[in-house]
This record gives sequence, structure tokens and C-alpha cells, in this order.
Amino acid sequence: MTNAVNNMGAKTQARPFFAALDGFRGLLALLVAIHHSQWFSYLNYKSFINEGFVLIDLFFVFSGFLLYRLYGRNLNTRADVADFIKRRFARLYPIHIFMLFAFTAFNLLRLWAYKSGIISLSDGAILPFSAESTDNIATFISHIFLTHSVGLHDALSYNWPSWTISVEFYVYFIFAALIVFWKPSKLRHVGLISALIAFVYWGLSGIAPRMDITYDYGFWRCLGGFFTGVIGAWLFMRYGAVKSKISSGVWTALELAALLFYLSFTIYFIDKSQFFIAPFALFFVFIFAFDGGLISRFMSNGVFGYLAKISYSVYMTHALIAVVFDIVARKFLSEFVNPYNIEQGLGGDIYLIPYLIIVIMVSHVTWRVVEGYGGRWLSRVIGVRRRGETTS
Repeated sequence: MTNAVNNMGAKTQARPFFAALDGFRGLLALLVAIHHSQWFSYLNYKSFINEGFVLIDLFFVFSGFLLYRLYGRNLNTRADVADFIKRRFARLYPIHIFMLFAFTAFNLLRLWAYKSGIISLSDGAILPFSAESTDNIATFISHIFLTHSVGLHDALSYNWPSWTISVEFYVYFIFAALIVFWKPSKLRHVGLISALIAFVYWGLSGIAPRMDITYDYGFWRCLGGFFTGVIGAWLFMRYGAVKSKISSGVWTALELAALLFYLSFTIYFIDKSQFFIAPFALFFVFIFAFDGGLISRFMSNGVFGYLAKISYSVYMTHALIAVVFDIVARKFLSEFVNPYNIEQGLGGDIYLIPYLIIVIMVSHVTWRVVEGYGGRWLSRVIGVRRRGETTS
């Protein structure tokens, strides 16, 4: 990886690329989309995906890993921190706000359909903007300010997967403060961070029966995963030279072990034992960061690379698509394939094919337009520094 000189005159690394981790990020986004499908399927209800809440935590770990690699030595001043927060905001916010308004439009359509007699109350479940609904004015305002999942409300609302965006954005402030005021550079620093991660997970284990924590204590869940990734990045930067000393065959064996360990953890750790996630996730991200074995090569191919590019859009758009697809399927497809009985799960797997195709197609557009054009426009509006730009 090459080095460059940043706008503050200090050395900084060019954006690192971890092909296997990137590929896993794309695959995980699809698995989350399957998890949120609204009908019975073998993949969802009779596999690790159903209880795979800890799949989400890998996103936090990946974020902590990459951001420490990018910024762990390069956040030194208030201007650096401000630019870092602006960059993350411009990355996260455009599609978040786009999907918030998309969900709001869908809710208004449901409300109109009910008042017009097109659907019954049973069809529409709880009406949006009613006293019982979590999709209301208060939660809408919270979504605007990315505070909808920091303990202010008692349920998820609107685009429910976006709870992770809410908590991760505020974890960035903790991360930036840590790097500026206390750069973790020595083993004792990593030991202290590890102890704090253990304390966070221990505390969460006393609150919840498993890792399915979102709108209430999701911030702490994210904090634990994010800084697990930070430790993984520190270890990688310290021991990165070992890659050349280990053969491809050994790397393949290590990758297989890391993959099997995490899959086993996801499948068999389904209660409070999920709070022992840190060592499993740390081993996974550390091993695959090296891109050393056959599994890494497989995860680095063009298909997974493309899924990685659109993964944020997949993650943010799939929930609404799942709801709409379910409504259409119940109305027009259930007489041909009826997967709404758990004993007929295979029909739901058939539904997953067109559903995922639609998710990918929509996500490609939002990746290009909302993330791409929208992100660049917002970056200009809020004054994100260009590469190589100096501050006065």
C-alpha cells in the first residue's frame, strides 16, 4: 500500500483495500435482506440466518477496522476531526434521508388506501401516524437528526435497518476523540480497550437475553463491535509482515477456521452466549484482512466486489422492498406459490429469487444516484475538504 501526504503535512496512507472483507460485506448485506423477508423460507426460518443477529455486528467490526486503518494516525487537530465527521455524514446521510421519505410516502399511501376503502385495517395492520404506530412525527424528527436509535424511543420505526446508522454515527465521535487525545499505539492501550469492550458486552448481557439489541442499547452494541474492529486493525498493522512468511495453503486453513468458527458461533450461540462475540469477530476480521488464502480469492471476485459496492444501498433499501413485495405476493402470487405456512417454506425460497433481483436492481440505482451524486453534492454543501486541500 502506498503512502501519500495529507493536507495537514503529516503522512497518511492511501485508502487501503481489503478485497475479502469487502466481499463479505456485500454477501452480508444480501443475508440481512433475506433475514428481513416477510414470508417463510428455508433459508430464513430454518437456517442460521433466522437467529443470525450477530451478522449485523460484523458490519460494526468492519467499520472499526477500516476507519482505524484510514484515520488511526491521521486525526490530529480539530480540523481533522471536523472533516472526518463531515465525510462520514456525507457517506451515511443521503440514502438514509432518501429512504426515510420513501417510507413516509409509503405510509401516506397506506393511510390514503385505508381511508378510501381500498384496504381494511387488518390489511394495513397499525395505521401509520396513529397513536399506536411507531411511525409518527416524533420518530420522523429523530430520523432527521439520526437519533432514532439512541434510547429516545421504545421501538424501531420507518426504515428499521437504519438503527445501525443512527448509533454508528455517534460512535464516530468517540472514535475521533480517542484518536486525537489518546492514540492507541502500544499493547497496553489495546489491553485497556479490550477490557472496556468486555465490560460493554458484560453489561449488555445483564440487560438483554441475546444480541438482538437495537433502538434502546444499540449504541453500546455498536461501540463493542466497532472497537473490536479497531483492535483487529491495530494487530494487522503491527503484524502485517507475517503474510509473506506464511504459505497460501496455511492461509487457506486459517481462513477456513475463521469462517467455520464464526458460522458455528452464529448457529450455536443463540442466547446470552452471543455476548462472547468479540474474539470470534476479531479472529475473523484479522485473518481475512490479509487476503492470503483461497477463500479470500473467492470472496475477491467481481460478483462479490460489485455486491460490496452496492452493499450500503442493499442494506438501506431492502426493508421497504420486502414489505411491498410481500403485499404484492399475497395479492397476486399466493394462489401459485403460498409460502405463508411454515410447513411450505420452499415456496418462500422461490420468492427470494425475484425479491433479491429487485433489491439489487434498485440498489444499483440508489448507489449511483443517491449515494454517488447525493453524497458528492452534500460533501460540497457542508464543506468536506478535497484530497490535498489545505486549511487556512
